[in-house]
Amino acid sequence: MKPPFLPICIVVFLLLWTNASQAQTTQTKLNQICLENTEQFTLASKYVAGENYVIQVGLPSGYSSAKKSYPVLYIIDGDVLFGMIRESADWLMYTNNIKEIIVVGISYGQGRDVWLKKRNRDLIPSIDTLSDKGYDATGINSYLKFIQFELFPEVNKNYRTNPDSSAILGGSYGGFFNSYVLFTQPELFKGYIIDCPALEWNNKMISKLETDYYNKHKELNATVFITYGSLETKIDKNTVNDLIQMLQIHNYKGLNLVTKVFEGETHTSIFPAAIGVQLRTLFKL
Repeated sequence: MKPPFLPICIVVFLLLWTNASQAQTTQTKLNQICLENTEQFTLASKYVAGENYVIQVGLPSGYSSAKKSYPVLYIIDGDVLFGMIRESADWLMYTNNIKEIIVVGISYGQGRDVWLKKRNRDLIPSIDTLSDKGYDATGINSYLKFIQFELFPEVNKNYRTNPDSSAILGGSYGGFFNSYVLFTQPELFKGYIIDCPALEWNNKMISKLETDYYNKHKELNATVFITYGSLETKIDKNTVNDLIQMLQIHNYKGLNLVTKVFEGETHTSIFPAAIGVQLRTLFKL
């Protein structure tokens, strides 16, 4: 009688396939990472047509058992910056380096290619020679309305916030956007973190906005933290230094201006290098 070779092979194959499937399932589960005390929701906008923003909210560890309200830090480019900044803030809160805050990331949730395209649309005001080819660049005011009239109410309704102590963080185009808000609607935030802003945009538009603002106002009640890396391009460093110099010359009443050049850092490495100092400045105990 011949040994049952074929059935044994089938059994072995099925066992191997089952084990592989289980291992794959286990591996898939291991790849799913959640940040503790963090929530996420989508928010449709009527100001940015057809856009459903993904909003990430990082809460202090004691939020559920406390009754107090918290300052809020809003993060531009949440798709790439929220996780890093939220975890940095959580560590600094845990070690009593900063006060407890809520961190809110504004994201698109559709991958980096979509993020690059839509941040052009939302963070800069017009098509320019510096525009990425094929990208719209006309939606800055619509995006600002989304934040002011849709995001603020939603966050303040669902979380215990202190709207009078909110801040915003952004870099590059996000730094341009934050500078734009600072000189058009400065009352929206008490703190502005402006990393390596793209201030050469539209023939140095931000410098013109700052001059226009100064001609009408002599107060600027905010903490403004402006940074860039020493390895930035010469034109980027010059335009940032020009803005810093103008703010120093105009010496606005109520303005707490903080500036720092991070040695050895680039246009992108500035973010992890600077975040600890920035958080400790804006949210010091």
